[in-house]
Amino acid sequence: MDTTKTHLRWILPLFLLIGFYFEAYDLERTHTLPLLSLFSLLFILLWFWIRHFSTLTTIFILGIIIRFLFIYHIPSLSQDFYRFIWDGNIQLLGINPYLDTPNTLIKIIDFPNASLLYERMGGLSAGHYSNYPPVSQYLYQLMAFFNNEGILAPVLALRIVFFTGDLILFFVGIRLLTYLGKDSENIAWYFLNPLVIIEGIGNLHGESFMICFTLIALLLLIQKKSIWGGFFFSIAIATKLIPLLIAPLFFRYLGFRNFVVFGLSTLLFSILIWFPFWEGEMITHYKQTLDLWFTTFEFNGSIYKIVRAIGYEVKGYNIIRQLGKVTPFITLAMVALFALIPSNRSSKSLFKSMLFLLSCYFFMATTVHPWYLINLIILGILTGYAFPILWSLTVFWSYSAYGITEVKEVSFLQWASYLLVYGCFIWELLKGPLGQHLHKPNLFGVEHSPISSR
Repeated sequence: MDTTKTHLRWILPLFLLIGFYFEAYDLERTHTLPLLSLFSLLFILLWFWIRHFSTLTTIFILGIIIRFLFIYHIPSLSQDFYRFIWDGNIQLLGINPYLDTPNTLIKIIDFPNASLLYERMGGLSAGHYSNYPPVSQYLYQLMAFFNNEGILAPVLALRIVFFTGDLILFFVGIRLLTYLGKDSENIAWYFLNPLVIIEGIGNLHGESFMICFTLIALLLLIQKKSIWGGFFFSIAIATKLIPLLIAPLFFRYLGFRNFVVFGLSTLLFSILIWFPFWEGEMITHYKQTLDLWFTTFEFNGSIYKIVRAIGYEVKGYNIIRQLGKVTPFITLAMVALFALIPSNRSSKSLFKSMLFLLSCYFFMATTVHPWYLINLIILGILTGYAFPILWSLTVFWSYSAYGITEVKEVSFLQWASYLLVYGCFIWELLKGPLGQHLHKPNLFGVEHSPISSR
């Protein structure tokens, strides 16, 4: 038995490396069955290895090696990176990416690979103004400096930045886990999570880089360091906007005075970061682009799909535009509700509120791309809840929608995905977090439920 365990200790990481290699270089998003099967298998192998063999050292080393496997990888599951390079290049030409669409510019500008980038970013992206906040735009400028011949160089430049962010996040995450009384090895479910690696280092989505700054801000804020917390929080918001939703939750924890200092610090540094792009119709265009997420785009939603079906029965047409006008107000109401929870005065309750707020936001969203769930994974780890980890597995099944000639969601996989996630979510609400059992064999032992009277 000891010999078998010794062999598995080394064989499982080898299988993981082979699996990630095939995900990086042999599979396209139209290869539905092998893509989803291999991704799911990676989760199973990772779960078994973490439960039986992982240490902080091996987690760190394996995470680095896996990321190095993607060094020559050109993203194949997402075409967004073509728009990243485009936005960076037009900035080098002195053009504000929030003022003109690629459709407007393609015939009047010229830079290396312009036609290639325009063609491959897709018509949807080419027809709309950029929605990526300023820190992301600064990173795209970095990519553009290396856009001379092929597109590997700019891809590699951004990948190195994201790799550095992941390394910082690893140690900050351990610090937060220790502060919250959690096992520091739980960071494995972020640092080795296939979704985080494939969508972050692989497909170059900036959620993981944003979370790096968010975690630094959270660590400072739970220590009541409001000014520096606001500084790093402003960088996180200027990378991806989602941290805006959780900022009001610090009201109870910091108290009125410190919260005001935090808010003013965040506002001041945000103005400094956004100011270089503030010209002309920038605000109008940016708002128009954000409105698309509420009133036009729809992909892999859950509660929204049910509401939409009811709308078809009652109205006879898709009510997404009407619903999109109401959704922002529902979101603001949820934020206000969670911000006023008295128990947020404790750090553990504060992180739970963040998790449940963002979970409700994504449960209601019209669009839930796989990389969006990176936001929930780290909060699940910090609070001990397992449903975000499960969701990081099942959300990847949405890639089944990408056929060779069309994008069409597979209802069976979508419903199976959400039934598993909602089932786990409800179980944990009633019985308590299951996250510790991602590391321990006692699957049905539970901690205290957040809504039970025990």
